[in-house]
Amino acid sequence: MSGLSRRRLATIVVGLLLGNLVAEVARGTWNTAAGGANDWLPVAAAGRLLAHGSTCLYCGAKLAAAETSLLGRPVPWGLGTLLVGGANYQPFLNPPPAALVAVPLALLPPAIGFALFSGLSVAAIAVGYRVLTRFLHCPPLPTVLALLAVPGILGLALGQWAAILTLALVLALWKLEDRPVLAGLLLSLLLVKPQYVWLVPVALVLAGRWRVLLGLGIGAALLGATSVILVGPAGIGEWITASVTAGGQQMRLTFGVPGVVAGVLGPDAGYASLGLAAVLAVGMAVRWRQQLRARPELTIAVFACLSLLLSPHVLVQDGLVLAPALALAARRWPRPAAGAALLLSAIFLGDLSVGTLDAALGFVALAVPTMVALVSLLRPNATEPRRGPATVAQGALL
Repeated sequence: MSGLSRRRLATIVVGLLLGNLVAEVARGTWNTAAGGANDWLPVAAAGRLLAHGSTCLYCGAKLAAAETSLLGRPVPWGLGTLLVGGANYQPFLNPPPAALVAVPLALLPPAIGFALFSGLSVAAIAVGYRVLTRFLHCPPLPTVLALLAVPGILGLALGQWAAILTLALVLALWKLEDRPVLAGLLLSLLLVKPQYVWLVPVALVLAGRWRVLLGLGIGAALLGATSVILVGPAGIGEWITASVTAGGQQMRLTFGVPGVVAGVLGPDAGYASLGLAAVLAVGMAVRWRQQLRARPELTIAVFACLSLLLSPHVLVQDGLVLAPALALAARRWPRPAAGAALLLSAIFLGDLSVGTLDAALGFVALAVPTMVALVSLLRPNATEPRRGPATVAQGALL
């Protein structure tokens, strides 16, 4: 294939991915306006409860009433819904500060609030691309293929936090060297969905990034203190109970290692596999700690990927968190990184309705990009400028 043909093919693929982004935002907004339920619904309901003085953000009856009020009808039974007092509801699983942040949008008409949240998510993806390509010197094409990969963009139709949290991860990687405490504070934002970041402290310890770890600890403490202020100790217990309950119910559907194991042996075995896999990941990190210290940006991004791969609660929208690792891996291994991003999109073309993809196939979709980024991290004799201009080889793809 000639160079011109490759460029045309790349333009077509990127155009299709951009078209999917527009379509998913439109689909989510239309669905919300029509009274459909999505993942934004419990966030908006919790925000409204908080705005009206309620601290019972994890109480099924109150959430069900707030969600029914938002929809204009009872919440239909579906993936992730629970039953309380004869009414369905979608549990609010984020920490309480997420509801506080959502209050301004939650008080708007549902379709308008959702559209504005989607707009913020699209802006987050655009800013993430700019930071990755300009300041972290990632090749443009693999970066855009990773950021626009189908699973992450499906999250725009659901009203998920993934795009905003991925931007926080990208900004943390950018500020890792000159503002390490700030980088840690940015990483702490990912605790809105702890499955994105729970293994990252291991990477920080082994890489000797103590000031980043300090920032992460400060951010976690602020999140915890704010949570207690908002809902009290009892509310924290209700949040943990709701999260564990939802995680156990959905484990067979999750795309991580626990989901694959739980599908065969049950949820208890899924949780056991999580512990075993985490021990193996830590052992691997100790074995290759010199490589981790040499490339801290990619190390943190890879451990975010491993956090997903080993988590008991990972679904389609969470695939966006793989993008920074693939973009950074592309600085020295552009073709495999671009290929992994394309594979990610190809696998999830069969899940455009969301919730239909087999857990084992979803595991493959997570595992391949993670392994590509991990192998790039551990490859010997690699040289790449971490703050200088990208070389022709790093910028080339085909």
